[in-house]
Amino acid sequence: MREILELCVELDGIAYKTYRQLSEHCPDPGLATLFSQMAIEERQHLDWWRDLLIAWEGGLVPDIAYEADLLERLQAIAADATATASVDCANLTSDQMLDTAAHLEFYLLDPVFGELVDLMQPGNRVEVREAYSRHVLRLVEAIEQRYSEKGLATFLARVLRRAYRDQQRLASLAMRDQLTGLYNRRGLLSHASQWLSWSARYGRPVGIVLVDIDNFKRINDTHGHAAGDRALEAIASAMTSATRTSDVVGRFGGDEFMVLAPETDGAELTRLMERIAETVRATQLCIDGVDLSLSVSAGGAWAPGGVEVSCEALTSAADRSLYQAKEAGRDRAGEPMLTGPA
Repeated sequence: MREILELCVELDGIAYKTYRQLSEHCPDPGLATLFSQMAIEERQHLDWWRDLLIAWEGGLVPDIAYEADLLERLQAIAADATATASVDCANLTSDQMLDTAAHLEFYLLDPVFGELVDLMQPGNRVEVREAYSRHVLRLVEAIEQRYSEKGLATFLARVLRRAYRDQQRLASLAMRDQLTGLYNRRGLLSHASQWLSWSARYGRPVGIVLVDIDNFKRINDTHGHAAGDRALEAIASAMTSATRTSDVVGRFGGDEFMVLAPETDGAELTRLMERIAETVRATQLCIDGVDLSLSVSAGGAWAPGGVEVSCEALTSAADRSLYQAKEAGRDRAGEPMLTGPA
């Protein structure tokens, strides 16, 4: 994990130094101002990765489950970015400087960075994405306005815009459910693996909640699948409002949701499940003039920390707790189960 974060620091360090050199040597004052602003923003990105590295060293964020794959991709990006940044900025024309910046941003638009942000600090995902959007689009506008060869300017701007859209789309498809916008099964299990490793390493509790929509088939059969989709969206919104910013909420599959809750023991898990059930119960949904009553059953399990617990063991225990809630009449929470070593 350290190598991954250090590579991210290195990459934004390369971008920061390159933009600073471009701003110092650019013959166009307006373009020099742009490069100076890009350098300031890259310095902010650099500080963000450094802070994340410090947080990881302090055990405040977890490891990533598939580190080898991410590291290999980042190493390839670093090689390309280093080659691009090796040019002598003092001898470049304004067009060549824009070309250098476009190449650099193209490499830094790899979806791997979206995945890293999503996995390591999901609460900051939107903020980081919007900041980087402004950063990239500022360069795109400069290329369109200042590049002397207009045909090539249009092409470069189009490439960057497409690369940016692809980064957002691919990162989203990899981790997000397209209907609700929550994490999908892959995203949830990736986070679960991370936080369980963190729990074992630092002796801190972590829990999960499985949530099942009561009588969901009846909604689909009576009102149609479009109504079922609206119910899923309404419950996703309710669960998001009922959980903490540190919790990871996702659609586990079909009409089942999952909440991953770091720093949560059995008592806190019970309160979380009850809060989810109450929030869903208070949710209003009107389909074709008919008010639908929504409710969920919830089950939970937690690992005490300091021991190795597998995702499968924790999920299986939460599923047993969920079954208890259903057997007891639905619209309630089951007893959270303490889960031991895998």
